[in-house]
Amino acid sequence: MTRVEMSGTYQIAVSDQQSAVEISESVVERIIRETLTVEGVLEAEISVALVDDPTIHDVNRDHLDHDYPTDVISFLFEDEVLTEPGPRAPRGAGKRIEGEIIVSGDTAVREAARFGWSPENELTLYLVHGLLHLCGYDDLTDEEQPLMRERERAVLALWGLKPHYDE
Repeated sequence: MTRVEMSGTYQIAVSDQQSAVEISESVVERIIRETLTVEGVLEAEISVALVDDPTIHDVNRDHLDHDYPTDVISFLFEDEVLTEPGPRAPRGAGKRIEGEIIVSGDTAVREAARFGWSPENELTLYLVHGLLHLCGYDDLTDEEQPLMRERERAVLALWGLKPHYDE
């Protein structure tokens, strides 16, 4: 994968409100920083909430009108292009973003068992997925989904991970 040579300034706040996945705040911060760096994001204020299924269910219902728990929800509060990126740059390149990512530890444990890898790896997938949404990727259309999946694979490869949807 091509690394974007842009070093960013990142403010990251992590709130761990779940007990299903044991993961340190420093590991979560590292995943966020490395993802933002390879995306070429220049500045970011990101808050991450690790929660349980009932909590993410409430957020999903109250804010997105989906009455079920989910894996990850991201909210982009603000984004701004600080430096125009080149034509082949990742979608986050040159941006300043502010947003929140909410991740379900319960879902990570359940899905990790289903796909045969660790809950920490599943949680990493969710964090990367949520960040890519904040950077401007989408997976809700047939046209956009392959682009987002390709970027997820590239970022997860930083840690030697291969997403289960490739199987």
